[in-house]
Amino acid sequence: MPRFVVPSACLLALSLPAGADPLLAKMRAVSSDGPVYAYEMTYQDTSISATGQVDPSQPEGQRIQITSPDPDAWPDDFEDELKDMDADTDGDIWCASFAERVPDTAELINADAAQATYAFVPIPDADADGMRKKMMKQIKGEITVDAEDGAVLGFQMRLPKPYKPAMVAKINAFEMTASCARAPDGRTYIEDFSMQVSGSAMMQSFEENISRRITKLIGEVG
Repeated sequence: MPRFVVPSACLLALSLPAGADPLLAKMRAVSSDGPVYAYEMTYQDTSISATGQVDPSQPEGQRIQITSPDPDAWPDDFEDELKDMDADTDGDIWCASFAERVPDTAELINADAAQATYAFVPIPDADADGMRKKMMKQIKGEITVDAEDGAVLGFQMRLPKPYKPAMVAKINAFEMTASCARAPDGRTYIEDFSMQVSGSAMMQSFEENISRRITKLIGEVG
């Protein structure tokens, strides 16, 4: 049987309190700063499957170019959805930003020679309202980081059981998953992203399934 060697960072993480975990500290030190990339992407939800190119350096309204399907095959609400996505496109595709969701109390649950995975209750966005902050306490998060340089390799948030944020609303299921790949400069970017959510509000059921995949980094644009 081959000898299994665990990196010293992982050994330290297993013996130290979470707040003193050197690999978590290394993860937080990883920067998203660097060149902005244009890229090819696929997008899918319950009403459309599309491919296109994204160039964050272009003016708002011109950043996303859909190559398939043709506009006459778009569902009625896709054009408005595309405008929202275009307005939110700023070139920040980097997985390092997930570190902002990870508290110092994150618990190491798995480690090997290549990577380490932590479990935690995610930190809500700074601008989250009271209802979203309350719901975030119900969420279970996991993050996987490179054992050598601390780069984020994967991130997940899920609701382990149904939750009622209000008397007239219920979230039956929620899961968000991201997997990361290396850019030419070594940073990790969100290669695959998916989100599934279902529930009811005001006696009306809803379900949303969204997935995005960056199929190719085209090149630096800024």
